[in-house]
Parts: sequence; structure tokens; C-alpha cells
Amino acid sequence: MRDNIGLPKSILDFSNSFSLSRKNVPELNIKFLKAKYIHSNGQDLVKIDGSETLFRLYETASGIQSVTPLLVLLEHLSRNTEQAQSFIIEEPELNLYPTAQQGLLNWLVEKCTQGENDLTITTHSPYILSHLNLLLYAYQVAEKHPDRKEAVAAIVPEASWINSKEFACYQVENGGVQSLVDEELGLIDNNELDGLSGDAADAFDNLIRLSKGFATK
Repeated sequence: MRDNIGLPKSILDFSNSFSLSRKNVPELNIKFLKAKYIHSNGQDLVKIDGSETLFRLYETASGIQSVTPLLVLLEHLSRNTEQAQSFIIEEPELNLYPTAQQGLLNWLVEKCTQGENDLTITTHSPYILSHLNLLLYAYQVAEKHPDRKEAVAAIVPEASWINSKEFACYQVENGGVQSLVDEELGLIDNNELDGLSGDAADAFDNLIRLSKGFATK
């Protein structure tokens, strides 16, 4: 704004919301990134686990830069329990390793689905889809075996479990929408998950056949 750079209004709005939210959330532990956000003296700082150095946010890895403002804003918004909120997040997996994507998804489900809140995510990441299945299945196992609830929670945090009755997953393709959820199992269809990486797997199989002198299919 100072230099009259023509950024999209959505980015400016987000930046403004982040600037306001960090006043109410001056510190935030981000366990899945092994980092802690600190807002002090007008600066956005990050402390990495195992280091005493405070880095400016813009000096950190791209994944931390992408996710930290989002998490601070969500932490601020999630504290508003007076009215239901709808959260729409586009491709949260950007710049993150698969394990960090899973940690972020746990966080999003916990913070954005409390009470009557709802969460919509767009994604191209098979890791996100696979982890959604884990959160769905954890709920199912605990519901079917209440006596094992604590054991399930030790594997998957209870705050991130997803009730399949409150879940939908769609693939947008060729101008249409197709559900990816197996209605009987209440999980994302494994065939659809496999299909996301199927082309790469087929190509690898064909290379193996070529290497061994077999015809490709």
C-alpha cells in the first residue's frame, strides 16, 4: 500500500486481517513445523525448536512464511464462539512437506470445525486426501469401540477426528463434479486415491518392462 503495488484485493484483505489478529495472538506454538511465532515490537518473529535465534518471518523457509499468518488468523477467528463461521482455504499444502501437510490438516480440522463451524478445502495433494481418510477412520474406530477411544487418540488427536456424516469430498473434472466418498465405508475411495498416482505408477511399470525386455502395455 505504501509503494502503491497493485496486489489483489484478496491479498490486501488477508494482510489486514493478519495485522489485526496478531495483536490478539502475539505468540503461537506451531508444533508440526517445530516453530513458535512471536509478535514483538511490531515485528513478526519465528523461533525454531532447538535454536535460541529469533528469525524474522520473511527470513524463514517458504512453508513457514506461507502457513504462519494463516494459523495466527485462524487462531484469532476460532476464539469467536458467538456465531458459526465458514472457512474456505485454497491449497493449504503449498510449500509444505507431506508430514507438515498432515500436521496442518490436523490443525485446520481442530480449529475450523468447532461447534457449528464448517471448513472447505481445495487441494491437489494426495497426502491431504490420504490423511483425511485417517481422520475419518479414527472417528469410526473410536465410535465402534468406545473402550479403545484413548488408544485411538494416542495415534490420532481426538480434536482432529472427522465424522463421515459431516464430510464430503468431490473431484471437479470435465466441467462436472464427482463424489470420491465410498458411501458404505464412509471413506474416500481407495481406487480414487490410487488413481491420482496411477499414471506415474504405470509409467514406472512400463520402464521396468522395457528394462527387462518385455513389451509395454
